[in-house]
Amino acid sequence: MVSSCTPGVVTDAVKTAVLAKLNAFRTRHGLPSVSYDSSDDAAAGAAALYMVANNTLTHAPSASGTCYTSEAYRLASTSNLFMAWSSGDTSSMASADAITGYINDSGVDSLGHRRWVLYPFFAKTTYGRADGDSASGVQGRMASSLRTIGGEASSVSMTNDFVAFPYGSYSVSEFTPSWYLSFSVVASKTSIYSNGSSNVNLDSAVITVKDASSNSLAVSSQSTNYDGYGLPNNLQWKVAGLAAGGSYTVTISNVTVNSVARTFTYSFQLTN
Repeated sequence: MVSSCTPGVVTDAVKTAVLAKLNAFRTRHGLPSVSYDSSDDAAAGAAALYMVANNTLTHAPSASGTCYTSEAYRLASTSNLFMAWSSGDTSSMASADAITGYINDSGVDSLGHRRWVLYPFFAKTTYGRADGDSASGVQGRMASSLRTIGGEASSVSMTNDFVAFPYGSYSVSEFTPSWYLSFSVVASKTSIYSNGSSNVNLDSAVITVKDASSNSLAVSSQSTNYDGYGLPNNLQWKVAGLAAGGSYTVTISNVTVNSVARTFTYSFQLTN
């Protein structure tokens, strides 16, 4: 409640729904499931409350902001954040929709939310939510926080040695075809710290995308970064002509992994 700066804790049903959506996405990519850590419930709620109270999304809440606490800051700085709005009551908005928003990450050039959701070493999470009007009277805000940092696995068991998006079957409600595709290499499944630029070089990668008729589609806006949003190596690009009903094959060559040249090939399908 904003008026008293009292954060709430989401119900077990909401926790279950959010975790199920998160793990459903991870399962498509062959990633290990994440478990729920209830020890941070109050802090996650405090972070979400700060966002509603100040009508903002920030990973660094200001001590002068309404409903600020050190716990709100801690969770905001270690979480994916989400906000939705309505002209009226927001309580009917599904909490799990935030996970779909993260995976698509439309409008977020860093793709940081997507990369955390698909981080192989992501092992434990906490979810908080707040609904209401801001302290300044802005109506109909819902904000949530999904902790992504803390309790990481020391090693992972997965078949692939990469994380690509989209991968397998994705609907156009989960991936905007005009937005960025992305790819990261899992250079080590036993060391979180052995997956960065010292182990993976994507700078000279060559990307080819073909449709079901083996026609090559135009690739644009290709870029690489080694920021620590999940796996600290990321290649992203856009493809012209992707559409619902299409099946596509991606080949990424000239990638160096632990001093060895590698080529990766995978496929995905887009549905309505």
